[in-house]
Parts: sequence; structure tokens; C-alpha cells
Amino acid sequence: MSDLTITASDVAAVQIFEQWTAPASEALNAGEAVRLDTTSGKATPSNATSGAEARTLGIALETADFANETITILKRGILDVGDALADLDYDAAVYLSNTDGTLGTAAATTSLVVGRVVPGWGYTTADKLLWVDLEANA
Repeated sequence: MSDLTITASDVAAVQIFEQWTAPASEALNAGEAVRLDTTSGKATPSNATSGAEARTLGIALETADFANETITILKRGILDVGDALADLDYDAAVYLSNTDGTLGTAAATTSLVVGRVVPGWGYTTADKLLWVDLEANA
């Protein structure tokens, strides 16, 4: 498995079907996978090292520069993540990585598909976008 490199400044929501807001438990970047911290109720980076850590509820749409800064989290929708998906085929699954907040190209310890690569048409060639659908992970 290889981790995807997502540049926070490249993250942009293309279409939002479901989102939520929460204070961040720590500084985190736009494009990171987050879960709900069951003790504090805050958004914290998720990872695939265990079932509890992998309870991903969305992808951060904003960067939190410090703990308790409120961020918006995409649960279902289409996300532009810059060139992070350039080497993947359309319809390729994108997984949660064992690395905190990171997405990857293959299943990790706990297999969780976060989304799929979909085309976004703005010009004559399609951009590669991430269809995020974490509805079933609620």
C-alpha cells in the first residue's frame, strides 16, 4: 500500500451531500480523514490500525491550526484533492491508511474504503476527483 500525498491547500469541495462541523482535538490539515473522539466529542485524525481508530466519519475540508478550532468535515460528496489521485484509475478505491489522517491506495490493517476516484469534467479531459461516501460507517 502506498499513502497518498494530499496538499491541504489543494483540497476543495466540489459537491457536498452531507457534512458536519466539530472542534478539532489537535491541529490537523484539510484532506485528513477524521473520526469522532469518543471521550471529548471532537474531531481527531483516524487511522486503520484498529476498528476503534478506523471509525472514520469524514474528510476535513479545512485546516485546524490549533486544538478546539472548528472545522467542516465532508461525510458524503465529491472532493478535489489536487494531483493526489493522478496515478490511480477511475473507479479505484481509496482506503484509510495506518498513518493518522492519511488515505492510501490499498487496504491497511483494518480495511476501510473511504471513497472512489471519479471523473470531473470541466475541460476536454477529466480531472480525477474523490467521491467520499462514509454513510455506511456512521
